[in-house]
Amino acid sequence: RKQGLTYGQLGALKLLFLPWVCKPLYAPVMEGTKSDLWWLVTSMMTMGGTCFLVSLQDEISLVNLSFILFILNLASATQDITVDSVAIRILDKSELGVGNTIQVVAYKLGAVCVGGSLLWIGEAMGHSYMWSLFSSLYVISVSLVLSLGLIPPKQREDKEENSSFLSIIRNNLGQILRVKNTSWMITFLLFYKLCERGEAVFPIYLVDKKIPLQRLAFWNGIVRSTASISGSAFSGSLLSKYRWSPKSVLVLFSSLRVFALTLQTFIISAWGKEAVNLEALDQVASSDFVLFYVSVLSLCFGNFCAGALTTAAFTAMMNLSQEAPASVRSTHYSLLATVEVLGKLAFATVAGMFIDSIGLVAMFAVFSCLAVATLPILYFMPEMSQPKKSE
Repeated sequence: RKQGLTYGQLGALKLLFLPWVCKPLYAPVMEGTKSDLWWLVTSMMTMGGTCFLVSLQDEISLVNLSFILFILNLASATQDITVDSVAIRILDKSELGVGNTIQVVAYKLGAVCVGGSLLWIGEAMGHSYMWSLFSSLYVISVSLVLSLGLIPPKQREDKEENSSFLSIIRNNLGQILRVKNTSWMITFLLFYKLCERGEAVFPIYLVDKKIPLQRLAFWNGIVRSTASISGSAFSGSLLSKYRWSPKSVLVLFSSLRVFALTLQTFIISAWGKEAVNLEALDQVASSDFVLFYVSVLSLCFGNFCAGALTTAAFTAMMNLSQEAPASVRSTHYSLLATVEVLGKLAFATVAGMFIDSIGLVAMFAVFSCLAVATLPILYFMPEMSQPKKSE
């Protein structure tokens, strides 16, 4: 945004996540060919090799950086399919809440701690060092995966020989769509994250208000991420320790999320577009001070709800995928995960253009309405099989 890109251009960069949208197209091929271990090692070595090659470059243009990020997203999406495939095979229904909490929280901790640290190294010592360290981490990860032997081999089923790529996809999708409650889940996943685009846009609004980046880096980075991780952990506790159903968790935090977005709509309307008075940000009685910290509170609360919703939604998805035929469980889950990403990605790509056209206040009103509209969808959420409580 500081380089002069519009909201629409920033949204268009989301197209780099296209490999995540296409996961159902190549997940059946992965499921029917090589082992999970082979795909996991190959994907991580691809990411490590790409990072190493980038570390040898002095200057990286925006076009080259976009291509690099596309390759990294393709390898990362492949890794994601593999990890989900292993999780679906080894987790019992009673372990889904804990398992998904670990996945979500570990992912966010890695992004904040490791990713943030490496970005700091990139600024302090140069991007070549940063990319080299990224590459080293992938090599270490591959070594650990190969040495520890924690991925059990899956039982291979007889498949038709000489099946074409298209026939594999057609047959698998046919089995997937026949799984009970899949249609409802797809509808919900396409919709429930649309309003959370506001959580990504609101910090950009604060940048436009000329809030110092050092201050934003702390509140919008560390504190906001901590809130999201805490929400995921709290949701996992409700699901696993207190045996809440995913539906109960989704309804609770979808309702609470409405308040955060409504508050952000009010803040944008009341605060306006003018740059803040930097001295007033430190004066407790000033309106800029009050509105800034109310903004921080809304971001933290909204991300706490978003983290809780993510864990509950992914638990419900994995619960449903375990009801699918064994031969297509990985592809079934990949389809659901892709739909979840597609809902966010499609709207994120065009939301920026809407903001440029109708303005932030009107768009945040739309975000608030989308948050409210999620609740009637959850009312029709079918009951799914639940693990028996331990004696």
